[in-house]
Amino acid sequence: MSFAFNNLHDFIYMGHHGIYVWSAWFITLVALALLVIQSRVVRQRFFRDELAKTRLNKARTERLQQGSLQ
Repeated sequence: MSFAFNNLHDFIYMGHHGIYVWSAWFITLVALALLVIQSRVVRQRFFRDELAKTRLNKARTERLQQGSLQ
């Protein structure tokens, strides 16, 4: 099996194309990381809001039931 590069320096430099290749990798990884972070934030916000709605509806239901009992 033969490798495309003789050493680590050649691999990183990639025949004068390294800056483009590694910047593309970096931008891609940053974009994926931001997507994961944004998805987690939106998911947490959604569940927090749903929990608040559930608590509000439960309190509202309890008040209505107490009002009908009196």
